[in-house]
Amino acid sequence: LALILTTYATIQNSPPKVSKAPPAVPFFAKGSLVSDWPTGALGTTQTRVSVSELSLVLYYAPWCAESQYARHAYEQVAQLYYREAHFAAINCWQPGGECRQRYTKVQSWPVLMAYQPSGLAVQYHEAWTTAALSRFVQSLMLPLHRFASPGDLMDHMTGKDAVVVAFLDVSLDSKIYQRYYQASLKWLEKDPFQEVSFGVVTGESAQLFGVEMVPSIRLYLWNETIEYEGNSPRWTPQDLNAWIQKQLHVVSLWVSPPGNIKSFTLDPYLRQGPALILFTPRPLYEDSSDAYMMLRQLSMQYYNCPGDAWILEMAREYIAEQRAANVARFEQKREHCARVLGRHPSQDGEDDDESSPGNRRNRCKDGFKSTVSVSFVNVLNTSKFVDGKPVGGGKPSSAGEYCDIAPAMDCAKHEECGAFGPEGPRKPSLMWQSRDACTGRRHNEAETVYEQEQSSATSMIDAEHDYRGPKLLTRQSVRRQCELLQLAEAEKTNVFFTEPERQNESMDYYAAIGGLSCKGNKTLTFLSMDSNLYHALGERLGVDVLNEPNRTVAFIVDHTDESAYALRDQINLHTLSKFVHDYYNRSVQRFLRSKATTYAHTHAFNADRYVEQERGYLETHRKALAEARAKAEAESKQRKQSVEATNKQTKAGSQPEPTPTSPPPERAQTTAPTYRRVREITSSNFQRTVLESNRTVVVSFYSAQCAFCYILAHHLLTVSHMLRHQPGLWFVRIDGELNDLPWEYTMDVFPSLIIFPRGRKADSRIFPETLQINVPNLIGFILSNLTPAERLHAYFLLCSDVVSNGASRTGCLVMLKRELSDGIRLSLLDWRRATDNACERDRIVRRLQLLKQAYLGTLRCLSHSCDLTQLANERKRIFQLWTEPSCSRLL
Repeated sequence: LALILTTYATIQNSPPKVSKAPPAVPFFAKGSLVSDWPTGALGTTQTRVSVSELSLVLYYAPWCAESQYARHAYEQVAQLYYREAHFAAINCWQPGGECRQRYTKVQSWPVLMAYQPSGLAVQYHEAWTTAALSRFVQSLMLPLHRFASPGDLMDHMTGKDAVVVAFLDVSLDSKIYQRYYQASLKWLEKDPFQEVSFGVVTGESAQLFGVEMVPSIRLYLWNETIEYEGNSPRWTPQDLNAWIQKQLHVVSLWVSPPGNIKSFTLDPYLRQGPALILFTPRPLYEDSSDAYMMLRQLSMQYYNCPGDAWILEMAREYIAEQRAANVARFEQKREHCARVLGRHPSQDGEDDDESSPGNRRNRCKDGFKSTVSVSFVNVLNTSKFVDGKPVGGGKPSSAGEYCDIAPAMDCAKHEECGAFGPEGPRKPSLMWQSRDACTGRRHNEAETVYEQEQSSATSMIDAEHDYRGPKLLTRQSVRRQCELLQLAEAEKTNVFFTEPERQNESMDYYAAIGGLSCKGNKTLTFLSMDSNLYHALGERLGVDVLNEPNRTVAFIVDHTDESAYALRDQINLHTLSKFVHDYYNRSVQRFLRSKATTYAHTHAFNADRYVEQERGYLETHRKALAEARAKAEAESKQRKQSVEATNKQTKAGSQPEPTPTSPPPERAQTTAPTYRRVREITSSNFQRTVLESNRTVVVSFYSAQCAFCYILAHHLLTVSHMLRHQPGLWFVRIDGELNDLPWEYTMDVFPSLIIFPRGRKADSRIFPETLQINVPNLIGFILSNLTPAERLHAYFLLCSDVVSNGASRTGCLVMLKRELSDGIRLSLLDWRRATDNACERDRIVRRLQLLKQAYLGTLRCLSHSCDLTQLANERKRIFQLWTEPSCSRLL
């Protein structure tokens, strides 16, 4: 027996039989520019990564919805940048695949990694859209910007939260440059869209920034400049990024919460105080956003507590000038791109007016004029701004002192460079191609020498046909920028905001909010969110963001007060400043959400729409059944006719009478009644329906997540059916979670029931929480808040609908008898008061007669059997004599 049991246990403990995994299927279409490896192989991709200057690898799971969503955007970006980078995709879920065996701790899919031949890897953490991925690839290709002059740095600071600049001698500090380059790439994991920009200054240009010792690194913030104090030979990317993260403080920032932790991402900003959130399209195909630059103007003025002149001029004048120049530059770019995209790529170099030598010479004259009167070099080399004066203490004697950058930038003379101060009006360059600000004489001379060399016989590749030459690369860059502009216009992300002309008598709200952060107990946090991606958050606040002008709207969300304020005026710097000013003065009205607002992409459950949908399905099903029935009857009739014809042929002379077939009776289509006894209202019509109506209104506050609300809804529907003929009584309900009401009508517990009596709206009553929710308690609560005439009429209705059993019938008649007795007593009091009005006394006498007859009929019903319906017929005459205007009013 033991041997048998051992053998049986051995058989049962054999490994389970598992079916083989299905064969791998390509994730990307055939002919795609993405190298797809559905089997999970890594060897070929690793080899290609080691020889490619830039490689992007998407690790996906084919069943993952997020991977399927990212596939389209990834393929679109591959079509844009397949010349510059290698795009690959690996199925990391395939059982038995090399990828799945190596990467076993991945928590979610997809994962996008960017690799360089050196082994540096950068992971992507943003949204899976074409624009976001395209901007990430651009950041990978150009992680550093070269600054040739302080003007370049100023232009860059207008649209960035902060700028990190390394001053290096490349010939001596090549290793330090490599570490700095790696730090800029690793920073893209935290900031893939380069809101914190990395720049480099080389050679003698460092002297223009007031830097005396190289190598050095400086962090340029909105109000100070911080220098990195680490030992330069030991600089590491990890230490640099940790230092930047520690020292970084901004006045505004873009917020891009991931899909599953939106609340967790926004919670730190909202808990520390009120936050101004600007929902606006984020132009990821461009370097800057006009809306965000406007928000930076607002926030810099708001946080400028010392009243620093540098911050004031930077925010009010220089950023404003850059915004105006961006508008003109965008129009020029759009016109030029219309010509570029309308011709064949081989014709790109025919009519580039912007690249003519004359225009390049004129750019030196226009590139450095500004109305900013504060010395940029001196300001950026100090960590505290007190008066914004130069180091020497005096004002610059002439515009020439600001033109020391001319020799370094190859400008011929100081007057060609222009005035970098108040002496000359600023005229920013409108050139949108990515070139240096002043290419000047050196470029022209080099071009002349190059043309002379090309005129002689040579074996060198012609520049017109060299696919790696500067001319073709420039044309490809211009064409790609035009393609990106075309994509941006399709997504409607390039929006600009114009400032209205301020009247002389109007208040300067922008100046009024200066330093306001230090004058109150609440400090605003300025946030900006992409309205194209996060419009659902704006809709939860009560505004359909996608239907707003420019898809832009501003909110102030106060977590402590549980309030939200919306700017409903046209968005510009003036209205935003007024919005902040009114919020601090408590003159802005709290914004109330309403369920009546419809949204195109997000919605709550709508019972009416659900009923209509079900009716549509029912009608479609009925039509299909009717068509099938008609088709079957037609076929049956045709077969019968064929049989009769055959019988006629076999039996000559016999003609059977056809049996008349009557058409089948059409099925009566029953439709649900449109009348609903409990009406759904929203915050938009709450005032009109409840507070301003001349009716008694019973309001039920509920929430879709509340289970007990369904119990109250069922009982309230029963009561409304019983009192359906009660005049002047409405039953309504409102979703307290999706509709904001004034604080006095905001419920903290669901369900809640409030009655607003007619003529006494201020005397509203709430259903006691200690009472059990059932039909008798609800009826008693409603009747106790009615007038005597309304209450008597309601008792007549209840007794006529009461169930014909002894206990319910007797109890209802007893209550009706008591109400009739009270009605007689009150009528006698009214008769004694109306001593001077004979007509009114006659009406009261007739009312007393009817009350007496009803009272006697009730007594008769209590002692003998009677018809309650006949007794209740007198209710209308009694109610009419009791509630209609008196004789004096009629006269």
